Amino acid sequence: MKCKDLDEKARREYKSVRYYPFGNSASSPFILTSDPLGYLIAWLEQKLNSIQRDSGSQRNKYVKAIYFTQLAVDFNNSAQGAKMPSKGTLIYYSLINLVKVYLIINGYDLETKVEHHGLSLPPTYKEKIKLTSQTGDYISIFHEFAKTLGKPISPGGSDIKISDLLRSLPEVHELGYALELFPSSKRKYLPVEIIIRTKPPRTKLYYTIAYEKKFDTQMKTDKLVKGELKKIITKIEDLEDDPNRCYFKSIMKISYTKKSEKSWNMCYPKLVTDLKRLNIVSMLSRDGYRHYIDLEPNRMHRLNSVLAFAFYLGTVARYRPTLNEEILKGKYQAIINEAVTSIPNQFFYLMTSHITSQVCAIPKAKLD
Repeated sequence: MKCKDLDEKARREYKSVRYYPFGNSASSPFILTSDPLGYLIAWLEQKLNSIQRDSGSQRNKYVKAIYFTQLAVDFNNSAQGAKMPSKGTLIYYSLINLVKVYLIINGYDLETKVEHHGLSLPPTYKEKIKLTSQTGDYISIFHEFAKTLGKPISPGGSDIKISDLLRSLPEVHELGYALELFPSSKRKYLPVEIIIRTKPPRTKLYYTIAYEKKFDTQMKTDKLVKGELKKIITKIEDLEDDPNRCYFKSIMKISYTKKSEKSWNMCYPKLVTDLKRLNIVSMLSRDGYRHYIDLEPNRMHRLNSVLAFAFYLGTVARYRPTLNEEILKGKYQAIINEAVTSIPNQFFYLMTSHITSQVCAIPKAKLD
């Protein structure tokens, strides 16, 4: 079997149908912007201005969302001119205000209850933080964020280790291993190519996954043929003209009508949901969105891990000067410096995409 023998890529309105986790449609336009939060404010204002008749609830939702987005922008602008540790606090407040926008757009009426971060840093804790209890008449921003992302915080104790958080941030994952910060574990983010395919006469949709065989020695790739994952994908025989990659195809195949918008609106979300079961993590680069299978998924969504990491930095800066010295000048110094540089903008693009249900990317990114 050769590459040419694989079925053709599925297309919708002359564009390749690609996997994105943002609630977008199969033919959703790409939004290329150098200023994702600026675009988000414009999108929210357009939604607000399009409301002609309203009792006040819808209009108020967008007014609040614009308010918190502007706070996120202002805190981020302040962070650009600040140094650590102050920078960590400003980054956290920028991120959590954007999380509030996401919750508001998804139906949460903030201001009606006491709001809690959902995390704490007890005086005896150094390299870990604590999940707060959800009991009580208040909104835990951290927990509700997790629920709305579709990955509620799973059981596993209330402590979150900072080393686990750092290992769960794909932006600095490779750097952490280069610095030997996680000596007792293997790399866990497997780079994969995802292609949504259709077989003539174009009545069925499925997807293929491919990765480079060199990762077999670096990661636990055998997990792809074990446990729950083997119920989702099945291995394809090695391709003669691509011997350096392993291929898998989805067990699920979905019937669809190529020219029917209704059919696409029903089928594409099913493909996305099935792919999410593989613990796919997406990261934006100059080459477009890159996808990874998390072979050892954390009990938290990747964006929750980012928020928890920022909370830790911000809280240490405000309340723990001694610990701040240990952390910023200790073994995590380089990876923290890289994280505070690279993660916020990544978070802004991903969150803007989730809020608008569109695919927001860096200009000139290769998206097709």
